Amino acid sequence: MKLGYTEFSFGYAFTENLVRASATRPSGAPVFPNLVQEAQLGYDVRIDYPGVPVFFQFKLPELMVRDTAKEIATLRLRGLSTPFFRMPLMRRDQSDQHAHLIALERDFPGAVFYASPLLETNGDFNTAYCAGSVHQQTALFSPNDIGPLPDNKSHSVAYTSGSILAWRCSEPKEVKLNTYDNLDLTLSNRLTERKDTDFEGSIQEVRRKIDRFLPSSIRQAEDQLRGRILERRSALEERAEDVARPDDVERVQHATTELLVVRELARIGLGVDLLMAQPRQ
Repeated sequence: MKLGYTEFSFGYAFTENLVRASATRPSGAPVFPNLVQEAQLGYDVRIDYPGVPVFFQFKLPELMVRDTAKEIATLRLRGLSTPFFRMPLMRRDQSDQHAHLIALERDFPGAVFYASPLLETNGDFNTAYCAGSVHQQTALFSPNDIGPLPDNKSHSVAYTSGSILAWRCSEPKEVKLNTYDNLDLTLSNRLTERKDTDFEGSIQEVRRKIDRFLPSSIRQAEDQLRGRILERRSALEERAEDVARPDDVERVQHATTELLVVRELARIGLGVDLLMAQPRQ
């Protein structure tokens, strides 16, 4: 059964709610700039503070409501009952996406996730969005925990709301269901560990480590991408002259331009959305 909202809407709502929630959360403040914010980029970026990257691959599941579903009728998976969600994974013979995510997680342990909603209907989705809690009503799965796909057949992850146990199918394998609250605590600890690494260093590290995953055509277009970002920023700044600027504006603008470049490289080259968490002042 279809959920009634799109994968794009879910990804946007997850990110927007996460950014909105960061104003009151006690730990990591996410940096996920969009085109509208590019004119005043820097207002939530502290370049002398550490940054921790997190990568999300958004997936929209189907809602399974009948006990004839193979996970129930045939596999009889422990802890699973209807209704439950079935999140599809990209077939191995159609894309290297899952293998790339596993490799990316080796470079960024505990920072790469499939993100799939726990919201059964469009009404539930709208209610969660208005409450600013879409990110808290999302299941997060480690690609490494899911493990390599065993063959070229279709595979999925079955999960249900209120459980920390999920299953990779069709050959059943237990998978841990993570929540954003778990991730938030992990980010806080990691930010403490990286206190000697500033934001600029974090961006350079991400750029260096994702390079091997990028097609050569994407790497070759990096300078063009940077030029388009600078052009958009210039145009937006002309319409936002009253926006307050930090004292070290040139350094902040350079750092945030590089953030946008790396974000686009990750999005286009790997199909993941990049978020950068920072500690509070």
